[in-house]
Formats: sequence, structure tokens, C-alpha cells
Amino acid sequence: MPVLDLFKLDGQVAIVTGGAQNLGRQHALALAEAGADVAICDLAEVAGRETQAEIEALGRRAWFGKVDVTQCEQIDAFVETVIQQFGKIDILVNHAAMPSEGVPLHEVPDDKWRQIIDTNLSSLFYFGKRVAQHMIQRGQGGRIINISSMNWMVIGNIFPRHNVTYCVAKSGVAHLTRGMASEWAQYDIRVNALAPGYIHTPQTAASAKIPEILERNLAATPMRRYGRVDELKGAIVFLASEASSFATGTVLIIDGGYTVW
Repeated sequence: MPVLDLFKLDGQVAIVTGGAQNLGRQHALALAEAGADVAICDLAEVAGRETQAEIEALGRRAWFGKVDVTQCEQIDAFVETVIQQFGKIDILVNHAAMPSEGVPLHEVPDDKWRQIIDTNLSSLFYFGKRVAQHMIQRGQGGRIINISSMNWMVIGNIFPRHNVTYCVAKSGVAHLTRGMASEWAQYDIRVNALAPGYIHTPQTAASAKIPEILERNLAATPMRRYGRVDELKGAIVFLASEASSFATGTVLIIDGGYTVW
């Protein structure tokens, strides 16, 4: 098979959680551009409808559902609707997340800790388990991509802001990915994680607008810049396609070199 054909997703059905805007939107559009029909969920309803229209403008089927990814009954309803609308699920991109807490660890309220861990880690289990059950029952395998962060390896040096809880959650995502991969390989379900570095998004804007933090981050990055939101699209398609057919349990870091030092 010609190498570029390995990246095609024609006839595939994908879910992208948190797919309404920013990086989630880019993930959804990348999969659609590669040929997949895409269902997205998010709490941002207006942006979600706009992204749905963008996917449809590419000639793909699309669906948007307003979902709180920490609420399992909403996940159940969304997954069931996608199966009814599209007939199957081949790909899941677990992207939904919330920003870091911004305060010292000893000042993080208990409910904020639970909210960040549930949104940034537990929701990937909630969604992943349900989609995997469908894939196992269907018997034709699938691909799950969990969005981690380079912060699974390091605690972000963004003082005077703080992000320990966020980093702990993203570290859990990396290990959850390996656990899913080890258990579901027997069903031909490949599970990998994408771990971005600093990308220009609203989530990084809070720290990037502080000159000392921005300069510190740039100095620690060999490429001396933040990534663009479209610079992960190739990685998403790679992990979702047959181009990565022997990869499972991998955490793919794309960070401009930040973690090499």
C-alpha cells in the first residue's frame, strides 16, 4: 500500500471529546480532512455547532452533543446516539480537559482538586471504557487517543502561577493509556497518548501574558517558540490511522524540545 494511503480514514467514524474549539476543534477537523465522519461533544454549544458545520463543509457527516464528560449518564446517552447515527465508532480522541488551578498546592480547595482530576483524568476512563465496550462487542478493533501533556513528565515551571494538580492528572493519563493498551490489545484496540508542549491556546494565555513566565518557557524550549494549534493535526491522524498500526501504549511528546533538557 502506498505510504500516504496508510493515513486515510475514509469510512471511519470518530468521536472527539472537547471538540468544539481550540485544539479539540483542530483534532476533529484533522480527522475529517483525512476522511472520517466525526462526532464531537463539549459544553460550548455555540462553538460546537460551528465546528459541526465546518466538518460538514468538508463533505463529512458530523454530530454535536452537549456533554459534561464527568457525568456518566450524559456520556452513555452521547455514545448511544453516535452509534445510532453513524452505526459504529472506530476512533476516540479523549481531549476534554480544564485548565490548571493557578494557586499553590497547599491552597488548592478539595473540590477544585476533585474537579480537575475528574475532568482531566477520570473522564478519559469513563469515555474510554464505554467506547471500548462497543469496540469489543463489534469485534473489529479500534483506536483510542488520550490527550496528555508534556507535564506528565515534568511539573510546569510557571511560577508565580501553579499547576501541580493539572500535572498529576496528565501523568495519570499517560499511565492510564498504558493500562488500556495492555488490556485491550487482545481486542485489536490500540491506545496511545499525545503529549503536547506549550501551544498557543486560551489555556496557555494566562501564563504566557506574564513576561517572566513566557521568557522562561521560551528559554527552556530548544525551538524557542510555542506551537501553533494546527501543529498536532498530523500526529492525530498518524495515531488514528493504519500508519501507526504497530503502536500501542505509546506517549508521543510534541513539545518543541522542551523535555530534552
